Amino acid sequence: MPRSFRVQLAIRFALTMLAVIAGIGVAATWSLRAILYRDLDKTLLHLAEVEALAGASMSGSDFAFHEGVFLARTRLPLSELTRYAELWDAEGRSVVRSANLGERHLPLPVPAMAQAHAGAPGRATHSWDGVRYRTLVYPLRLVGAMHGSHFLQVTAPLAPVDAVLWRFAGLTLLLGVAGGGVAFGGAFAFARFATRPAQQIAEQAEAIEAGTLSARITAHASVAEYSRLVAVLNAMLDRLDRAFAVQRRFVADASHELRSPLTVLRGDLDVALRRERPAEDYRAALERMREEVTRMTALAENLLLLARADAGLPAAAVGAVDLADVADRAVARASRQADAVRVALTAVTAATVVRGDAALLERAVGNLVENAVRYAPMGSHVAVRCSVAPGAAVLEVEDDGPGVPPEHAAHIFDRFYRGDPARGPDSGAGLGLPIARAIAEAHRGTLMLVRPGPGALFRMTLPLAPEA
Repeated sequence: MPRSFRVQLAIRFALTMLAVIAGIGVAATWSLRAILYRDLDKTLLHLAEVEALAGASMSGSDFAFHEGVFLARTRLPLSELTRYAELWDAEGRSVVRSANLGERHLPLPVPAMAQAHAGAPGRATHSWDGVRYRTLVYPLRLVGAMHGSHFLQVTAPLAPVDAVLWRFAGLTLLLGVAGGGVAFGGAFAFARFATRPAQQIAEQAEAIEAGTLSARITAHASVAEYSRLVAVLNAMLDRLDRAFAVQRRFVADASHELRSPLTVLRGDLDVALRRERPAEDYRAALERMREEVTRMTALAENLLLLARADAGLPAAAVGAVDLADVADRAVARASRQADAVRVALTAVTAATVVRGDAALLERAVGNLVENAVRYAPMGSHVAVRCSVAPGAAVLEVEDDGPGVPPEHAAHIFDRFYRGDPARGPDSGAGLGLPIARAIAEAHRGTLMLVRPGPGALFRMTLPLAPEA
């Protein structure tokens, strides 16, 4: 089952929106954390400075805290304001602590103590009884020499800060999910609106069937984003329409060409079977029927050859072929026909090697020569020339007759086209030149009417063989 473009677009847009909101949320959460930690550190530093200045004139054991600042731990509604303080000597021994600590001692973070020994307030985050705390260690040498070897530790719980961060992260997640849902719905609606013209174009294309190929797609043809698609589809319909027309004409012409010999065959059979006849009459009838069968066989072979050319099937036997030898053999075969109508047939050839199927090339050249002789007026001349051009072999067939009338020149390579309908059956089925062109194109060459007349000139050009 094909996937829906609208759903895919909506999902991708929603995921993109989620990623953007998640990125913004992470950045905002880290920024908020930095702000809250910075504000807490400022509070702890201010508290440490106040306590240090108050006790700067006291000896170590006489150092006293402002206990009103350090709330008792049992006052839960104000637990976020609880602060703890403890005074340490240089060896890490407790000197005095705030009353809300009771008999317990604060854990002294080593990194913060190291910074305080260096003469600057040290900060650290640590755990105590499963609870996270933020600690500042303040060297008292900053406020007086009496406490030069003492360090004041002030600690605050991080639970309030963490609670704010978690609430903010949860809100960001909620906004992300809501934003993703809104983005999915909006993108789906937008994609539905954006793909509606394509659906309308497809509906018009589906309505066009084999019998209505003359119809064209008009939906959104003036819209810049869809005009090219409509133009491409209409061009394809033009090609299909022409191909169907050619196919219908081809089938009709082929049926007509087959009907004639079949009618003759049936007539001869009816006449022969109507009554008893002498053996000579039966023999004459069989000979006439053989001629018609021969015509039908040739027509069937020609149709098969054209069908193979249309299908792009490769030649059966490809090898090096001397186009001059092919031309000489074609002229030799057409000599009797030329003598019968008193047409002078000459050949001027030079060795020209191409790659291809010798039988097919001989048939193409033979068709050109026989066509020229068939339509040449009595007493005229047909010349066959084979030469080498840069990178190509050139074969020309020229006569000195009246040439091809202008109204027929554009159609002489059409199948079953015969320029003069008054000509008899000897004029052929109108497949000689189309077959010759199909063979030339199958060998990556060309066949064209260079000069319609007077004196028609046909030129076949084929690529030279690499070994040549």
